[in-house]
Amino acid sequence: MAMDMPDRDNDGVLVQTVGRRRFTLGEANKALVLVKKIIADVVADYRRLLDLHEMIESGAAAGALDRTEAARDELVDVAERLRNCLQELEDIGVDLIDWAKGVVAFPCLVDGRDVCLCWEYGQTSVSYWHDVTEGVEGRKPIATFPAAATARV
Repeated sequence: MAMDMPDRDNDGVLVQTVGRRRFTLGEANKALVLVKKIIADVVADYRRLLDLHEMIESGAAAGALDRTEAARDELVDVAERLRNCLQELEDIGVDLIDWAKGVVAFPCLVDGRDVCLCWEYGQTSVSYWHDVTEGVEGRKPIATFPAAATARV
C-alpha cells in the first residue's frame, strides 16, 4: 500500500496528510530496527554525495575531466541509492527531516492533534517529540510525551 507524501507549509513545517500511517511510541521504537539500517545508509551516502559534488566542482575547475567524469558516474549511483532509501522510508511511513544528521519523524496522533515522534541517528530509541506546527525546533524530551499516545488511536 502506497503512503501519501508528506506536505509542508510555507515555513517547511510538516503538515499531516490524510491517509498517512500514524505510529504509537511503541510502534515507532519497533520500526527503528529497520529505520536505523536505512538511515545509516542515508547518512553515509549523503556525506559521499557532498564529497562527490565538491570533487566534481574542483575537478572541473582544474580541468581534470577523467576524474570529474568518474565522480559524476559515482554521484549518479549514490543518488539512486538515496532515492531507494527515501522510498523505503516512505513505505514504512516515516519522514526524513535531516539528511546529514539522520533525523526522522514518525507521524502520531495525540489527543486529537498531530505530532511527530523524532529519532536521530545514533540514538537507541525515539527520544523527542513535537507538535507538527512547531517543527523540529520545538522538540521536547520523550519523558514529556503524553501517556495517552502509547495506546492505539
